[in-house]
Amino acid sequence: MGNKWSDRLILSVVPLKSMVRSLFIFKVAHTPRRIFNVFKILLSMKLSRWMKKPVVWGIPPIVMVEPTNICNLKCPMCPSGNGDMARPRGRLDLQNFKKLMDDIGPYVYQIQFWNQGEPFLNKQFLDMVRYAKHYGVMTQTSTNGHFIRTLDEAKAVVQSGLDQIIFSLDGTNPETYAKYRVGGDFNVVMKGLENLAQAKRELKSKRPLIELQFLVFKHNRDELAEIVNIARKNQVERVAFKTAQIYSAEQGLEYLPQDTDFTRYEFDGKEFKLKSELPNFCKRLWLNSTVNWDGSVSPCCFDKDADYAMEFLFEKKVPFKTVFKNEKYMAFRRQILTDRKSIEMCRNCTEGLKEPYARIVEIQDKISIEHFLNEMRQKEPTKVELK
Repeated sequence: MGNKWSDRLILSVVPLKSMVRSLFIFKVAHTPRRIFNVFKILLSMKLSRWMKKPVVWGIPPIVMVEPTNICNLKCPMCPSGNGDMARPRGRLDLQNFKKLMDDIGPYVYQIQFWNQGEPFLNKQFLDMVRYAKHYGVMTQTSTNGHFIRTLDEAKAVVQSGLDQIIFSLDGTNPETYAKYRVGGDFNVVMKGLENLAQAKRELKSKRPLIELQFLVFKHNRDELAEIVNIARKNQVERVAFKTAQIYSAEQGLEYLPQDTDFTRYEFDGKEFKLKSELPNFCKRLWLNSTVNWDGSVSPCCFDKDADYAMEFLFEKKVPFKTVFKNEKYMAFRRQILTDRKSIEMCRNCTEGLKEPYARIVEIQDKISIEHFLNEMRQKEPTKVELK
């Protein structure tokens, strides 16, 4: 996803300028303890990569917490929606979440409320957001947008203190939207966006920052400009154009666009493989971790079925800080540092790819948007006309 030099200054997939803008929107407490933890974990990560031996000081500044792995949609390439998920279904209990936050809250910078499933299907979800905000952390969630049906529900989201919300919207009309978001209702999602924008206006709140996530497929490749128009009309701050993850050649042939800028794979005539070799390193094992609804701790969100669960926090009543440095976690890091490709889930992972797996544009940044759309016009003739 080539772009101008200033957009290449990225942290993960987020452009540096977007990160800077976020500092003026997100409400985060930069405490000495939190800052020192980041310093320790970054230093230990650098040493580990250099020595090819895991060293861990501190805990990850970002923790993904799964409110539920239940979903109302049946997206064909999502384990939660298509029925492929093998682990039990359930919802995170608020009291268990509070115990987790009491353990890690003073140290972490960000809680990402997602993994598998639809967060709003957990009725205690906004209570969790409120509790996390007591610790001064940044809070994010990703939703399919079907459960902000009224203005009052939208106001509850705003009043919870949520810093960012990502709406999955992979189409600009009911037909293209429903091709992947099976069981979803485009009009319901659009109404949810409208409700949230109105709630922010009425409550005079900058939060949550609203981002649209647009998975680029073969059937919606010509809707890039229209999704920007939708974002503008609904006071959305960002759009993330994201490549899709597939699990079979059949899925690749059906869904992936021919435009190589919007696929993380290359096709050899038989199977799809990641475009570049992955390094024997993964920063997620220091900077991120995933706690599933049942307390199982996965190394990252690519561990869909918790096959690599390091421990069960709630069942064993063990602190997260202990689990993050236990022998099983350290052994996994050693394997990543020496032979990452031997781990199956890593062979279909985005971490370490030469090109980012998503392209984020700021709606207020007209120059970057025009640059992006012009670039896409040159790569493939499309109906990309801004209104």
